Amino acid sequence: MNDSAAMGTLLSFFRILEDGDSPALQFIGRWAYKIYEKRQTVEEYMMYIHLILAAVFPIFIAAHSSLQQPPSAAKPISDETEEEDDEINVQPMVEGLTPSDAIMFPVTAAFVLGGLYLFIKWMGNADLLNKIMTVYFSVLGVFGIAKLSKDGLDVVTTFVFPDSWSNGAETFYVNSDISRQLTAKFDKSRINVSDEIVVDKTNPLPGYLSTITFSPRITKALWSFRASFKKHWLLRCYIHGVCNAKSKLHLNDMIGFVFGVVAVTYYNTIRKAWWVTNLMAFGFSYGSMQMISPTTFTTGSMVLGGLFIYDVVMVFYTPMMATVATSLEVPIKLVFPGPKRGSMLGLGDVVLPGMMLALALRYDLYLHYLRKQRNPTLGFGDASKIVAKEPFLNPKGLWGDRFWTRNAKKADFGLADGARFPKVYFKAGLAGYVTGMIVTLYVCHAWQHAQPALLYLVPGVLIAFWGTAYFRNEVKLMWEYTEDGVWGWDNQSRGTICPNKESSDDEKEKSSSYFGSVAARAKDKVEEQEKAAKKAASDHAQHLFLFSLSEPKHEASLKKVI
Repeated sequence: MNDSAAMGTLLSFFRILEDGDSPALQFIGRWAYKIYEKRQTVEEYMMYIHLILAAVFPIFIAAHSSLQQPPSAAKPISDETEEEDDEINVQPMVEGLTPSDAIMFPVTAAFVLGGLYLFIKWMGNADLLNKIMTVYFSVLGVFGIAKLSKDGLDVVTTFVFPDSWSNGAETFYVNSDISRQLTAKFDKSRINVSDEIVVDKTNPLPGYLSTITFSPRITKALWSFRASFKKHWLLRCYIHGVCNAKSKLHLNDMIGFVFGVVAVTYYNTIRKAWWVTNLMAFGFSYGSMQMISPTTFTTGSMVLGGLFIYDVVMVFYTPMMATVATSLEVPIKLVFPGPKRGSMLGLGDVVLPGMMLALALRYDLYLHYLRKQRNPTLGFGDASKIVAKEPFLNPKGLWGDRFWTRNAKKADFGLADGARFPKVYFKAGLAGYVTGMIVTLYVCHAWQHAQPALLYLVPGVLIAFWGTAYFRNEVKLMWEYTEDGVWGWDNQSRGTICPNKESSDDEKEKSSSYFGSVAARAKDKVEEQEKAAKKAASDHAQHLFLFSLSEPKHEASLKKVI
């Protein structure tokens, strides 16, 4: 039976329902017939919903993955044995933007777009350009998909093997070192002061599954399987004069890399399916939003404003944007199948507003710890006070722990506590982004003409941010917020003395001498880093090339900080 015959049969069935005696069946048949008549419109609306969800997905996950310790939080309490074990202080590689980028971004983008347009016109087609760019983006795609897959697998691992879970009455902590589940008590600093092994929970699974008594062989296999996803190795690579890198390597890193290779191979050898193209685009946008920071809301607003003008000019007043976008068959856009020719969305319409939304989420985390600060008085005077801060708790990738401890008592501590904080500005910006996207799609549908998405997204996002700050009387605080420099070196991030404005010069001088200057501490930090660099150079003085993969030196302490 061909498609037309099948549709005819389905239409006849709807008419039978509509002509039946049952009011309910008549109602179903009548609406089913209307949907069938307007099926093309329904398919178009479904495509629009798909587009919005696909645009929001990488923004949401990248923003949460970009979270790090804000200056308003104290350094996390860590186990000394773990620090010795790792020997690696992982710092995120983030490129901060400056106000000059607000000018250079649209200018550079215009030159690149113009160059691509002229090259396509000169060659008569984009075949050669597609081959060159496919190779380039295929290499990047492997690492983009690997990172996206790895973080996704980490989230899945937290659902299957959480580090803590609660049944509402008690919170249980899973300890791989002794292969048992524990109940524990913590002091106000979140230090484990006592723990007790739970006798009836012998496996590492949460919830009802924890009460199942498996055979010793299966139980041991479950603990080993859990440990394989939780442990890490130390990867070192040294090439004289080229690189000296250290990194932590997890099992999910290797699985994610395999996923990346398989996806890119499929894309280049079998079929450039829309879902593979979108997967690679997700990887690019996911990594980009974590590696680029607008630094301040002012700089980010200027960058979006400049690219807003660029997008309008290139779409409405030149044929360059439409020609290049439709000619290039590389994964730098999201593609959506649908009626007619379907639809597409450039990654710039995702990444550029997305980096501002990621900044907003980090700002929400900053405000969360800022409002938890306290100012206890020191013994040498009431005017001088030190900022007492809450220790930073890692908020990334703990979706499973959040799920399993959602019913935990407030007095119980858990790893997922760091992921629970108000997200006012992020939610406002996300609402503005979705609103702008809906307006874009409405105008496209009404005018039947391509629209520059930033024309509607930029006002939606910026009005949401600054409007929220205005109504919360936080415009000044938002204006002054910055991620410039090294986090943890400034006055706020170290919890140093914050003298009262009415304090005398003598008291301020006493406070300064008591704690030392921030500049001196920053200098000490630089000297420590220089010493570490010299030590690393001396360690490899006898090597031209070194590649190693080793296990940690020490095992984690049982009484660890959570």
